[in-house]
Amino acid sequence: MADAAAQVIHARDLHRQSRWAEACDAFLLADRGVPLGVEDLELLAECAQILGRGADAVRALDGAYHARVRAGEIDAAVTSGFWLWHALILDGEFARAAGWAARVRQLVAEHPGGDEQGWLLVTQAYGQLAAGEYEDAARLTRRAAELGARQGVVDLFAFATTVCGRALLKAGRLAEGLSRMDEGMLPVTEGATSPRVTSMLYCSAIATCHDALELGRVREWGRSLDGWLDTLPPLHGAYFGNCRIYRSLLMRLQGSWQAARDELDAVCIELAEGYGRLVIGHAYYYLAEMHRLLGDEEAEDAYRRASDLGEPVQPGLALLRLSQGDVGTAATGIRRALAEARSDLDRCRLLPAQVMIMLAAGELDEAKGGVEELVAISDTFPTAAMRAELEGARAAVAMAEGRPADALPLLRAASATWRELDAPYETAKVSVLIASACRDLLDEEAAVFELRAAADAFARLGARPDLRRVEGLLAPTTAAHGLSAREIEVLRLVADGKTNQAIAAELFLSERTVDRHVSNIFDKLGVRSRTAAATFALEHRLFPAGIRRPARQ
Repeated sequence: MADAAAQVIHARDLHRQSRWAEACDAFLLADRGVPLGVEDLELLAECAQILGRGADAVRALDGAYHARVRAGEIDAAVTSGFWLWHALILDGEFARAAGWAARVRQLVAEHPGGDEQGWLLVTQAYGQLAAGEYEDAARLTRRAAELGARQGVVDLFAFATTVCGRALLKAGRLAEGLSRMDEGMLPVTEGATSPRVTSMLYCSAIATCHDALELGRVREWGRSLDGWLDTLPPLHGAYFGNCRIYRSLLMRLQGSWQAARDELDAVCIELAEGYGRLVIGHAYYYLAEMHRLLGDEEAEDAYRRASDLGEPVQPGLALLRLSQGDVGTAATGIRRALAEARSDLDRCRLLPAQVMIMLAAGELDEAKGGVEELVAISDTFPTAAMRAELEGARAAVAMAEGRPADALPLLRAASATWRELDAPYETAKVSVLIASACRDLLDEEAAVFELRAAADAFARLGARPDLRRVEGLLAPTTAAHGLSAREIEVLRLVADGKTNQAIAAELFLSERTVDRHVSNIFDKLGVRSRTAAATFALEHRLFPAGIRRPARQ
């Protein structure tokens, strides 16, 4: 008995020191001798959840719940029931979680006269969020936050307030939603919340702001998350795996792409055989995105794994198909994803890719429709990054219509915004479009300056597909056979086997302009077919080394 009591005291001390793996083992060892009391069961459950030891967490919470019910401690029983519900949700056991939510509601119904139960309101709000009933979710979480504040339960206040902010953002109320999130995240960044609440709310807040293109808060809370994680021992499991996913988003935004890929790869490996089905699908999607941007062959497999785990894989998979030249599949995928997207936040994540893909498919009217929808959404979510995405999309349409002079002011504005947001990849992508517009306006010197800046940025990031494209655009701009710089670009894409429609989309030209360029190329080279033109270019070394042989026409 004395040994068991000493073991429990030791376990509590380890918990206070955030040495959760050791604390979990110590609690479990003590429990074998003398069953743990309810407060120690709750500490064990928290350790197990943090570590991703789902089965241990569920057993401990089940014991704590029933002990609290037997003691008539309804508020505490509801809290244990909430965390048990959440542990099951995180592992994809939705039916079992729903059963537990119903059990807790029945418990509260059988003990009338007490306070409303804030944690129970939160479970109901999650159901409203899933159903797209965002105003109802905001109402429920606002009430739960009031209860948390009145009762002095910091975890409940922070949790409910942050989820309320997410619901308001989903409802299109940007300013109010961000204000609530700021309020809810304050105790998190001050270190006043418990570890499992801290990890969850960092993830929720960063994910929400990332979806809304509110990159300032993504950076601020990402840096705060990074600092918090650095104070802790190395941790695995679903809760901290989710944190590491969102830390990788900050790495990606700041340009540390290889580090972001390595972080995500480690999370996927750690979660593959364990607890946290909801988290691992998310991790695989962002890993696939890093592989796509870096030009890794593993992108295909990572998207497949994400899909197998129930994670949406658009717009990333459609952009991969576009880069592979499969424009039809890309268009089908992005259309299907938009048909399923319900909230403006979901749609604004898809629309910039939709505009690009539809231009590649020659569907100019559909691309214009995407721009019009972005205009409407940007009125609801007037963030700097949203404005830059809209300016880039409008410029792309203008160039496809043969209006480079109209596109340039939009591109300059987008470039300035991405620079202010310290987003090197997005800045470099806009530089490539500016170069294309400058070439159409016959300012070759300006085009080369923009392309060289983009090439430097892509090289630093490790963005191999983008770098290869820019290196091609930086091919010698004066050809011995009288081809202009733009005609060299068009001829390169002809040699890649691309149709005039696909070339028009890639260079943001009208198809009529590309037809004219191709005709001029044939006249200058004295050839009559696309294959002959491509073969001539290769034989006379009009392209840098490394270009593919011409496709069979």
